[in-house]
Amino acid sequence: MKYTLIIPCGGVGERVGAEIPKQYIEVNGKTILNWTLSKFKDIDNIIQLLIPADDSYIDIIKASIPKEFEGKYKITPHGRTRFNSIYNSIEHINTDSDYIMIHDAVRPYITHSLINKLMSMADKFIGIVPYLHPTDTIKSIDKDRSETFVFETIDRELLASVQTPQIFERNKYIKAYEYSNKNRFKGTDDSSILEYSNFLPKLILGESQNTKITTEIDIEIAKMLLK
Repeated sequence: MKYTLIIPCGGVGERVGAEIPKQYIEVNGKTILNWTLSKFKDIDNIIQLLIPADDSYIDIIKASIPKEFEGKYKITPHGRTRFNSIYNSIEHINTDSDYIMIHDAVRPYITHSLINKLMSMADKFIGIVPYLHPTDTIKSIDKDRSETFVFETIDRELLASVQTPQIFERNKYIKAYEYSNKNRFKGTDDSSILEYSNFLPKLILGESQNTKITTEIDIEIAKMLLK
């Protein structure tokens, strides 16, 4: 089974407060993008790497790509939203790929164990999405009040906090994105695009360390963990 790996890099990372998007920030001598891509560089099944990104950072991106991806990568135009960025990459997907794997550029703690677990189940489901149950108590808000009041406490066992990488069967993925684009539906993650087309992904337990680098504090933590 062959894969196209998509790593969207269009985000600006406002919450980090840096002058450049967080995926291009250097941590211990390497960009966060490089730390992330390095987790996928030895997976032979990945025949193509697509990076939707702003051309302003093309030199940083190229310097961040491991040599194992030489001849296999393409930087595609980014869009106003994540949906637009990934949709822009559709026409560049290698037709030899059986599956699409999408991963956040700022999730550098992904393990080979989780990647392999997701890939091992790809042929059994239309989509595979790693998740965790929330650890905090979750309450919904009464939206009909002018003040903020609790509406109800939600059972955490019925909630899933989703992660990446997410894996999708190529043809279903493309059809779902084209259908969503036609109907102007913009999901908050890639699996929601499939849901909109009634292709319900399979949830697989993820890993607690597979977190996103989002804030300035996360950058400081990364300096201790990425070595």
